[in-house]
Amino acid sequence: MTPDLDLNKSVWTKTRGGITAIGTWVRVEGDFRPCMVLIRAGSEYDDRLVPCVVMQDRAWIWDEKIGDPAEAAGTIALFAPYLGLSLTDAPACIRLSFFINDLLGDLLHIPPYTPDRDAPVVSEITLINHTTGTSVESEMRDV
Repeated sequence: MTPDLDLNKSVWTKTRGGITAIGTWVRVEGDFRPCMVLIRAGSEYDDRLVPCVVMQDRAWIWDEKIGDPAEAAGTIALFAPYLGLSLTDAPACIRLSFFINDLLGDLLHIPPYTPDRDAPVVSEITLINHTTGTSVESEMRDV
């Protein structure tokens, strides 16, 4: 059985101000769903790591135009202790909110999870339509 959250399988990783954001997938009720995981920078291998997860389907909360500032602030309050931030340090909490907001586009473009994503490529295929001149390329992976 695969873990519910595996930070070794990621699409992107970005760090700002001591916080690392990782675009990955989390298993929810048997399905892998795109998410952004926030952790203290450098703590990826800490046994006491508590990841802070922003789900793709809840990304709208952080949007400046249509978001829910109250829910975003409440979530920041929940995340802060695990990210080494103090709730009394308002500028740090605001910077975290801006960091999440800046990565919304990246979060929304995480592709669907494919379990064979890390399998080695064993063959490449190119299909050419000689009538139109278009071609399609694909890789075959060993699963």
